[in-house]
Amino acid sequence: MQKLTSRTDLRLLSELYAIDSPDSILLTEYPSSNSSETRFQNDREFIIHDPFPPPRRELLKYLGPHHLMCAWGDAIPVTSEIAPQEPLLNHWQQIFGHGGKPDWLSVDRIFEVNTEKQFITLFPHQSVAAEQQVIDPTANYRLHSKEAIALIDCPQADVLPNVTFPCIVKLSHGYAGLGNFLLNNAEDEAAMRVELEKHWPDATIVISSIIPNIVGDYGVQFYLHRDGSMVWLGLTQQHFNEANRWSGGSYSEPLQRELLASMTPFVEATGKLLHESGYFGVVGIDVLKTQTDEFFLVDLNPRLTGITPFLMASRIFANELGHPHGVYRAKCSFSGSLTELIDAAEAVEHCQVLVLSAFEENIDGRDVTLCHLSASGATIAASDQALEDLLT
Repeated sequence: MQKLTSRTDLRLLSELYAIDSPDSILLTEYPSSNSSETRFQNDREFIIHDPFPPPRRELLKYLGPHHLMCAWGDAIPVTSEIAPQEPLLNHWQQIFGHGGKPDWLSVDRIFEVNTEKQFITLFPHQSVAAEQQVIDPTANYRLHSKEAIALIDCPQADVLPNVTFPCIVKLSHGYAGLGNFLLNNAEDEAAMRVELEKHWPDATIVISSIIPNIVGDYGVQFYLHRDGSMVWLGLTQQHFNEANRWSGGSYSEPLQRELLASMTPFVEATGKLLHESGYFGVVGIDVLKTQTDEFFLVDLNPRLTGITPFLMASRIFANELGHPHGVYRAKCSFSGSLTELIDAAEAVEHCQVLVLSAFEENIDGRDVTLCHLSASGATIAASDQALEDLLT
């Protein structure tokens, strides 16, 4: 297994996929096992434990797919059911320059005229032929299971045979903190059992011990090439809302250097397992740090994740604009149209504000734009304040 390396010349993510799968297309849509709002159904195979009620159509078809096209580049085409709006594409082009505007193709057109193309997927798809997915979907489904985490040879939480308070219970194929249950007592367990019986009675669960005295929660990302070589992409600090669901993150350039040596063994152990399993592409792992400077692996995501575009953009802003810190907020609400949002974002001084995706709607006669936003600047506080000012 080759060692982890860095690439200072790397800008946009599609540059890496073009090396391993140059004729493929990035399919930026998740399948669903309970929503009727998407054509990509996983109701028979590759069950994904998405939430009840399911995400709004705007999240499934606009915000989710489109934000993964940001900081992707044009070396590999992208596809989705609904095209990203031209003001958004122009915004990315203005910020990232040459190659910053993705080459979007209609998924309907692709299926209509060319069934030979392969897709880079975020999750195994029931409705896409196995030979059209760059990673074998059956093997990919196994790697997406929370059960795969225990196969990685590195420090991690203990997997428990039964519920033992306190503990974390995870549905095998949940994502973004969905399907996770923190159990402190019998009441918590009873409430969880009701939810499972109601929505996912056949779900496989993984029970893990609690790691105490956590002082850092990091989303670590790297790219695994077909030949087993690995490229360090970086890490973000994870943010969660009151319901313990992932809601964004922050980036710090000094932290990349400070924690690289500590994260390298986790990356190399994860890359070894995935390479032996036939996977290549972006990999996200979650690593916790304790007060005693110990590190533990707690999650594995062999795919682009919600934070990947922000991480790639933050690398550019740090290296090319001298903005070493950044903040990403998911599902923000801007009072105004998409064009007004982009104009306001591009007018911000001292910070680089990026609209990663957006959906404009009219509520009670006024324009409101639901969006994913980031800001990068001299400090985390300055970046956070730039978003606060934009949204108030």
